[in-house]
Amino acid sequence: MRCQPLRRALVSIKKNHQKLRFNVLKNQLSSCLTWFLSFRLMLLW
Repeated sequence: MRCQPLRRALVSIKKNHQKLRFNVLKNQLSSCLTWFLSFRLMLLW
C-alpha cells in the first residue's frame, strides 16, 4: 500500500522522460533539416 504513490510517481517520471526525449529528438531533427536546407541553398548559389 505504501509504495503505490512511489510507483505512480516513477511512472509519471518515465512518461515525462519519454516526452522530453521525443522533444529533444524533434529539435535535433528540425535543426538538422534547417542545416541541410541552408547547405543546399549554398550549393545552389
